[in-house]
Amino acid sequence: MRVPLAALLVLVACAGPTAFAQTNLGDLRDAPSGKFTPEDFEMLWAAVDDVSRGKQIGAVKKWENSATGSGGAIKLLNVFTTGDGRDCRRLRIDNHAKSLKGSSKQIVCAGPDGKWILDAEARPAPKPKA
Repeated sequence: MRVPLAALLVLVACAGPTAFAQTNLGDLRDAPSGKFTPEDFEMLWAAVDDVSRGKQIGAVKKWENSATGSGGAIKLLNVFTTGDGRDCRRLRIDNHAKSLKGSSKQIVCAGPDGKWILDAEARPAPKPKA
């Protein structure tokens, strides 16, 4: 299932593990993203885009909004191409807002327009047999 990156980040990327205890979607009041401002999201998405466009595994892009105290870090864990040729990244997303902290691992793939889209089901193409 492919979901726009914005929806991913609002619903799951920043949620702590206890945020999912009550419902399938979790309680966003307990997730950092539930406290984010539009400016926080712009900074977060810029960091996701910046680190995803690179291919340096281990690269980290930090973001911080001094006006709200929210921030985080995006780390590139893996770069791969799917069987259907899509360019994908596995990311670790750590965020905080006020006293709330959250961490998750997500897969994003470049869409036809170049924007990164969540694709939790994306897998690397099988390696060719020698």
